[in-house]
Amino acid sequence: MNDHVKETRYYVNGEPYDAMRHKLTVREILEIAGLTPVEDYRLIRENGNKEFTDYNEEVPISKNESFMALYKGVTPTSWR
Repeated sequence: MNDHVKETRYYVNGEPYDAMRHKLTVREILEIAGLTPVEDYRLIRENGNKEFTDYNEEVPISKNESFMALYKGVTPTSWR
């Protein structure tokens, strides 16, 4: 058996990351991308537009997989 672990490149909001495992939790994907607190974000798989609602759900990571992380809170706006 081959014990060599191959990195899998994936993207969050266009930024590249490398996974050492074939599955990561939604929480891990957001934390690795620096998006904390994770509860302030929604994670969406771009292929198929699948939204993940359980932060503990394990997500299979495919080569060059793309995700969008969307902020759920209120963003400040300027009024003139």
